[in-house]
Amino acid sequence: MTHPPSCVLVAADKFKGSLDGATANAAIARGLQSALPDAEVRVRGVADGGDGTLAVLLDNGFEAVPVDVAGPTLLPRRSVIGHRGDEAFVELAEICGIVQLPGKRLDGMHASTWGLGLAVRAALDLGVRRIHLAIGGSASTDGGLGLLAALGAVATDADGELVTHDAAGLLKVTDVDLSGLDQRLTDVEIIAVTDVRNPLTGPDGAAHVYGPQKGLTPEQILAVDAAMARWSDLLGNDPNVPGTGAAGGVGAGILSGLQGRLTPGAPFVLDAVGFDRALAGAELVVTGEGSWDEQSLHGKAPAEVLRRAHAAGVPTAIVAGRVASREGLDLLGVSSVSALIDLADGDASRAMGEAEALLERAGAELGRELAQKRP
Repeated sequence: MTHPPSCVLVAADKFKGSLDGATANAAIARGLQSALPDAEVRVRGVADGGDGTLAVLLDNGFEAVPVDVAGPTLLPRRSVIGHRGDEAFVELAEICGIVQLPGKRLDGMHASTWGLGLAVRAALDLGVRRIHLAIGGSASTDGGLGLLAALGAVATDADGELVTHDAAGLLKVTDVDLSGLDQRLTDVEIIAVTDVRNPLTGPDGAAHVYGPQKGLTPEQILAVDAAMARWSDLLGNDPNVPGTGAAGGVGAGILSGLQGRLTPGAPFVLDAVGFDRALAGAELVVTGEGSWDEQSLHGKAPAEVLRRAHAAGVPTAIVAGRVASREGLDLLGVSSVSALIDLADGDASRAMGEAEALLERAGAELGRELAQKRP
């Protein structure tokens, strides 16, 4: 009896510190194809709204449009946004994210989202009706002050003087006038694609949770958190709404300042790349990321891959740089979990340095296992 060819879907995220998502997925796919030469191997890159999200969409129908913006320290920067039909896609990390800091030097009080506002202006120039803003990976904790100011908002201190468009300015702002916002925004839907669900203020808020990784001291964290509460009042924002603390409070700036809405990143990206269509007919789905740990099932793109595949009754396999936790995987029908560090005999530096070759090897092993299971 002749059986139809196997169909495998590869949908991994980036392996941070080693490989971007496209390279990682291609390596896994090559390994699978070597073991299953007659199989159809489909690839759909995934992301969760942080850095690398734009790259995934540019591989799936969006066109790259060059834009002149500003980085997190306001230095001029040439970047790109995505454009498809009547929608645009802007990735904060690509514009003014932490990866864009000069010399990778943290500047928690002075990093700004001004450049993000310039990118939104560039998107408006394209005449689109919908702008998605992926806001993960930010360098700043300015509550979206820079974003709003670049779009025409005016923020002043108690003396009526303009404040700087950063966390330092947020400490001083006592009034914000949104009447000067770009009028084109009234005809455009603004959607923040978030990779976290933190509120704006409090112990789980933007300053307390993410301030340390952006360079804020303990004293600055307390001051910025208090400033976020005042900023929230000025915007008429509810600081407890999940996602408003994303990107150092940019979520709040979009939700209340731009009258936008928030949406989780991973489901948005999977829908945008046509994951559910690619899933149809697959016998196995392979996903993964650099480090699989206790946080991987909370909002990360590979977790959304597992959930959708499980709902469709398709077995899944995980390939990660390292695996620190397997909690919850049995409930999602995961049939195989492998770590590059194990393939590298426990050598972490080798696992990172030879990640591409090891992913190809892991893909080949999964392909052989699938071939053996077929009647």
